[in-house]
Amino acid sequence: MYKCNPDCYSAMFAIPASVADTYLAEAPGNSVKALLLIFRNPSGAVSVSEISEKLGLSADAVLQSLDFWVQKGVLLFTDDAGNVKYVPKAAQAPKAQTAAEEKAVPAAKETTFSLSTTDFPKPTMEQIAARIREDKTVRSLFSEAQCILGRTIGLDMQTTLLTLFDTYGLQKEIILTLVQYLSEHGRGATANILRVGKIWAQREINTLDAANEYIQNDTQVNRLFAEFRAATGISNPRPTQRQSDYLLAWTGMGMPMELLLKAYEETVERTGKLSFAYMDKILKNWHNDGIQTADGADAQKAQKSAAKQSDKQASRSYDLDDALQRILGENNA
Repeated sequence: MYKCNPDCYSAMFAIPASVADTYLAEAPGNSVKALLLIFRNPSGAVSVSEISEKLGLSADAVLQSLDFWVQKGVLLFTDDAGNVKYVPKAAQAPKAQTAAEEKAVPAAKETTFSLSTTDFPKPTMEQIAARIREDKTVRSLFSEAQCILGRTIGLDMQTTLLTLFDTYGLQKEIILTLVQYLSEHGRGATANILRVGKIWAQREINTLDAANEYIQNDTQVNRLFAEFRAATGISNPRPTQRQSDYLLAWTGMGMPMELLLKAYEETVERTGKLSFAYMDKILKNWHNDGIQTADGADAQKAQKSAAKQSDKQASRSYDLDDALQRILGENNA
């Protein structure tokens, strides 16, 4: 008799029961291996080249392996635009091509396979209870999370913690670090813990050093955004993930707040609205030009304006001289 080793429950991910109940007996070995890699990926999409590299298979062999699951409806085959294509690529009959047509065929783009649902199924109350009984790590995760949050966690929070642990593969210490940080900053709502937890999984934050680095960057970004928000009067209380990335990049370039505000003024003056993407272009240009202060930006702007004015005056003078020469030439004729 065989049974699972409890020590293997430190990280898990979900597989549809139908895979084992209905298709396992007929599924080829390579198809099972490829499917495990896809469901292990938190983002829900894995390229053929990644699977080929990990399994040591050719791209054609990978496509044939995955076609089995596409035909069973477990996987979706999508084109480059994300549109679902239900006809497996490997099963399509090849069309005879002339030599000229073969030369005209562009290089094949990377193919990706995704899960048949964008959201992983939530564990049921029975599954949660079973995991608590089976795994002491899950029990301690729930217990320590309750201590951090200062309240008894309900089904929603239990589901979130177990999803981060089993489905997204975050270690217990990483999840508790996340819960601790968010709760200390008034952001310990269940939905927010799940949202940030997904980001950590996608960015493969799987060590305490990586978690602390994210926390330090996030703290710095939120402090910077609060100062920026107070000076500009923008309404959103916290930056979006994209805005956070911009702020972190600007901090890395050593841009002070006065220069961020100057870039904001330039952006609104030129576009009539706030645009972090436009600000990014301005700040990168200033960084490349060695400008680190608002006075330096003003001086550069004045120099460019003076240079343009000088060019215009030179052009007018040239046009006037040319006209006088033509007039004198006609009078002397």
